[in-house]
Amino acid sequence: MSTLTLRSPISMVITRLRPLGEPRARKYAFLTFAVDAGLVFTLLVAVQSYLPEQYQATEAIAGYVLAAYGAAKLVGQLPAGYVIDRLGPKRGLIGGLCLAVAGQAAMLLAAVEPLLGLPAAALYGLGAAAIWPSIFSMAAAEFAEEERARLSAGMTVATGAAVATALGLGFILPPGFPYAAAIAVSVCALLAALLVVGQFPGARPVKAEARAEASRRLAWLRLLISPRRAAFSLILLLQGAVLGALVAVFGSYARTSLHISVREELLLFAPATAAGACAVVLSGSLADRVGRIPVLGAGFLAVTIGVWGLSASTGNGAVVLLGLLTAVGLALALPSVSAMAIDLSHGPETATLLGWFLTMESIGHAVGPAFGGALNQAGGTSPVLWLAGGLAAVAALIALVPPVWAKSPQIAAGRRPLRTVLAFSAKGGLVFSLGFPVIAVYLAWQPGSQLYGEMTTHGPRDRMEVAITFDDGPNDPWTLKIADTLDHYGVEGTFFTVGKNAESHPEIVRSLVAQGHLIGNHSYRHHKSDALVDPHYGELWKAERAISSAAGVCPAIYRPPNGFHTPWQLHAVASHGMKTVTWDVIPRDWKDPPPEEISRRVLASVKPGSIILLHDGKDTDHPADRSATLNALPGIIEGLQAKGYNIVRLDRLLAVSPYLESCGQSK
Repeated sequence: MSTLTLRSPISMVITRLRPLGEPRARKYAFLTFAVDAGLVFTLLVAVQSYLPEQYQATEAIAGYVLAAYGAAKLVGQLPAGYVIDRLGPKRGLIGGLCLAVAGQAAMLLAAVEPLLGLPAAALYGLGAAAIWPSIFSMAAAEFAEEERARLSAGMTVATGAAVATALGLGFILPPGFPYAAAIAVSVCALLAALLVVGQFPGARPVKAEARAEASRRLAWLRLLISPRRAAFSLILLLQGAVLGALVAVFGSYARTSLHISVREELLLFAPATAAGACAVVLSGSLADRVGRIPVLGAGFLAVTIGVWGLSASTGNGAVVLLGLLTAVGLALALPSVSAMAIDLSHGPETATLLGWFLTMESIGHAVGPAFGGALNQAGGTSPVLWLAGGLAAVAALIALVPPVWAKSPQIAAGRRPLRTVLAFSAKGGLVFSLGFPVIAVYLAWQPGSQLYGEMTTHGPRDRMEVAITFDDGPNDPWTLKIADTLDHYGVEGTFFTVGKNAESHPEIVRSLVAQGHLIGNHSYRHHKSDALVDPHYGELWKAERAISSAAGVCPAIYRPPNGFHTPWQLHAVASHGMKTVTWDVIPRDWKDPPPEEISRRVLASVKPGSIILLHDGKDTDHPADRSATLNALPGIIEGLQAKGYNIVRLDRLLAVSPYLESCGQSK
């Protein structure tokens, strides 16, 4: 019995892989492997790793190169399909491979000037524009509908193997491997693909009636106007954008989020690559058994959860698990998408319809990396992963619109429960996609949340030291009265200054510096919306200039207004060598409780290393009465000292620099 139990799943896997053993399927798998291996090694390894490391290219260049590649496919794919329908897919395949080889060879020019990689990538994209409509047109003619999902799964397995091979090669090769040699390896992969073109059948003669139909202007457009093809086109657009955005930030995610090299990141995601390759083996058969749509929807849901999780994770264990979930989701979705493309284009104008579908995917390949690269440059990788996860959630929702897919094939009664499970799991994407923004905003308000970047909430817990900080000043006359009280007790405080207030009362800021208190940056106008809508967060430097003009110092410590923070805001702070600091003790003195209550709240919550938040102003609404805080201060100081605490300036508590050398300092 144990032998039978062990043999059953193995036999099932072998059965699912059997179509790949046929000669007519093997050539598709090899061609897919060669083309994708060359693509991944060029754009993901050579351009993202060797080019920036050896020629000082910017972080955004990989996104721009991918955008050029995707834009060229966008321009060329539909015309290529039209030409292929008239010349034959085999000729189209040969022409596409030749163009792709020329584009790869031209990528060598990026070593002279990184921006020269853009036209080379565009030429490469034009070649790819002809390759894939040709391949799918030949597959539509050679394989019946009930075989296409498994063929698509097999081709996706080949893609997974190509990705694993290319990334594995990037890991094995030394970091100093020459960029030119990496391009040469990619060219060899496409030359190998050219060697197998002879195994594909030649062009079939075009029937007279088909030729007459093709001569009608925009005949393909009339075929395209259907709810199913329109909805599927949008799914392809979203899928292309998701994949493009993820690839565009792959290397940057290692360097800026995980703080590891690209080689270490490749090793970290190796289990995900292997899991995806294994999962896709069964996904084609699953799509044939329960239908393409529920499998596709469930796959994109898994991608949504995995990618959004990666945006908030830095621990290796969590990254590995979330990477596995994302890879399995893609393994479920991609074969179904490819099979649906063949299904919905089979008939008149096959290659032209395929060219349209692939054009929509290419729009995603162009837009995803472009937005991803620009957003990554402005705000880091987290917002890019947010965007990618959101687009995957929308794709899952489109797959669940019943009227559009009402004509899906009937499913056998025994398979309906599995279809129902997949459909309902995909519908969870709706709940999650609606709930995630709420959760994201909630966490943006939490001063101790590390979800969007590093923030400090307290100092060392092993020393009896605390810091008293004040927000929203300067506020005449309360700021100086508070400073005088601190001076009376020999205590140095930290004043997080609003830039607009500093412009109104520069003499107060100068006095605080002269008395030995620390000045921190608390934005220019204390508007939370600036952190949300401005990816560059110009408020930070506007406040720095205002404080520098008032007192001649450039604060190195920043506190977000009300603790509200976003990934791009924290990225802007960290990228210029500043530190974001919040608090762990907050007596809510801005609500003007009695002074005794303010003191009681502070003394009840304080711990070694605590950062205490008080207020000497109120946003930019001045003058604001801060008598309650002023009157509570003696009780707070005396109570802390009675407990054995030493009250120090914030920079000394955290052992960080108090000020930047200049307001234009960049990390």
